Amino acid sequence: MPHAAISLAFIFMLIVSWRRWTSPIIDSGRELDLPLRLLRGELLYRDVHYLYPPLSPYLNALLYRLFGAHLDVLLASGVVCAVVVIALCYLIARRLMRPWEAAVAAIMVIVWCVFKPAGNLISPYAFAALHGMMLALGGLLFTLRYGERQRRRELLAVGSLIGLAAITKQEFAVAAAVTVTAALSFIHRTNFKLLVSRLALVAIPAAAIALPVYGFFLRRVGWQILVADCHLFYTHLPASLVYYNAQRTGLDHPFSSLAQMLGAAAVGVAIAVAIAWLSILSATWGERSGLKARLPKMTRWCGLIFVISMACVFSLKALTHNRWDGSPLRALPLLLLGLIVAEWRRATIRKGVSPAPPPHLFITSVYSLAILARVALRVPSGGAFGGFFLPTSLILIYYLVTLAWPHALGSRTQHPRIAHRARLMGQTFLGVLLFVTAVVFAVRYRANYNFEVTAPRGRLYTTRPVGQAMHEAIDFITARTAPDEAIAVLPEGSDLAFLSGRRMPLRLQIFLPGFLDEPGERDEIRRLQQAPVRYLLIVNRPVREFGAEALGRDYFPTLGRWIEEHYRLALVCGIAHDHQLQIGDPAFFIKIYAAHDAP
Repeated sequence: MPHAAISLAFIFMLIVSWRRWTSPIIDSGRELDLPLRLLRGELLYRDVHYLYPPLSPYLNALLYRLFGAHLDVLLASGVVCAVVVIALCYLIARRLMRPWEAAVAAIMVIVWCVFKPAGNLISPYAFAALHGMMLALGGLLFTLRYGERQRRRELLAVGSLIGLAAITKQEFAVAAAVTVTAALSFIHRTNFKLLVSRLALVAIPAAAIALPVYGFFLRRVGWQILVADCHLFYTHLPASLVYYNAQRTGLDHPFSSLAQMLGAAAVGVAIAVAIAWLSILSATWGERSGLKARLPKMTRWCGLIFVISMACVFSLKALTHNRWDGSPLRALPLLLLGLIVAEWRRATIRKGVSPAPPPHLFITSVYSLAILARVALRVPSGGAFGGFFLPTSLILIYYLVTLAWPHALGSRTQHPRIAHRARLMGQTFLGVLLFVTAVVFAVRYRANYNFEVTAPRGRLYTTRPVGQAMHEAIDFITARTAPDEAIAVLPEGSDLAFLSGRRMPLRLQIFLPGFLDEPGERDEIRRLQQAPVRYLLIVNRPVREFGAEALGRDYFPTLGRWIEEHYRLALVCGIAHDHQLQIGDPAFFIKIYAAHDAP
């Protein structure tokens, strides 16, 4: 039955969101078009710029070879990967909870991570992140299994998965490596020699997988391209990426970020004491003596703490100038760090007591904190990234709200009925929140993504402004150009080339500030000339999150001037057909420019 509930929840969300997973223009063009270019013989990094390790684009190129270059191929791959993620999350949750409780925790991951409209995992912003997440969760599961039985083969499996994650997306490999290192340190903290030998069992397969791959590309494309140009090891980062990452990590306004964390912690405290207060009141309702007489002080304390917590929430929300949406998830690093310290202290106190329970809570908390390292000061509640970082934290939240906190209340009050009521309160609170969220997401999918875009290589639903512009642009491209003819889409949106069956000749697929110097701009101009590109598309894609706005005006002026000199405006696609529209205007548009000798 728990498995059936998980399956039904997944199928329901899959149906209501059907073909509404792809976010056109932003990032999706890279994910769709890059594998096809590799399949045609171009070499990653040298011929096509790419910021991540090589496994995912070559894996997707293999899928294109086997099943054809089509949007549905990658969507089917995303569905399969999402199923694997949910299975892994359920198996991880089972280490902490019974089957039905683990099933509800897995359904939370389905709704809040896999199918969140603003950043789902079926058509992710980067398949490298999806594949890396799967590998890291697999590493976590095998680490938990090692904590149960301490068999060497689990560590060999962890090492292999870390090696694969290292050639997929490095932060997931780092999270898995930190987790297994912390777990081994926890389990073998009194035997240094055994600890080192077990770490070697992890390191050897990881190095055997990752080092030859990096060595191959270093030999083929060179250190300068791989490290300085594609920033594969997070070195030589342009100012735009530094600016972007500062926003993601919360380092752009560190004091505001800390205030948001404290506010989120206050929300969590308010929820916990509300559950305690309601549980005590409901458990003692109608009693004239006994338990009711012993607990008035506790109920008064709960009320006082609730009032203080809510006052902190409103004060800190005002202090952060509404940069915080009120989500308690901002406080996850504090919660996870507290769990790690508490579990380590508990193990120290229980030292010598046999048999020691498996350190599942410690290991899961370490992974959850390690995977949040990139966004530790500003943990997202959603968006393009939240679904990759939050699954194990959601599992822990369900465990704490429905099991750990009720057990603590029962121990404190020495009355099992309060623990039972607290558990029901926690299950009801999260269950209602989960149901409401699923309904809201379902309505949002159907109401917002209602414009169908049909193209030779795929079909999808998107918002009407974006869909109208894409529909007109694809119709123009298919009518005026030959199959496999070169077109250019700037600053990003090469999914238009992929879906229409055309090709992109440029090395950059996403034109962001700082990624080209003037010789680099001239090299892209040379590619436009050599193709030759008769039709060039400019998409209303402001890149404010990277510190600029409009291509040609705010960055890459040489490329912008050359386009103005060699192309004329042929068509404005979108709901508004105003030729005066500029990048950054509210109305979405795609401008099609034709070379002077093109019809």
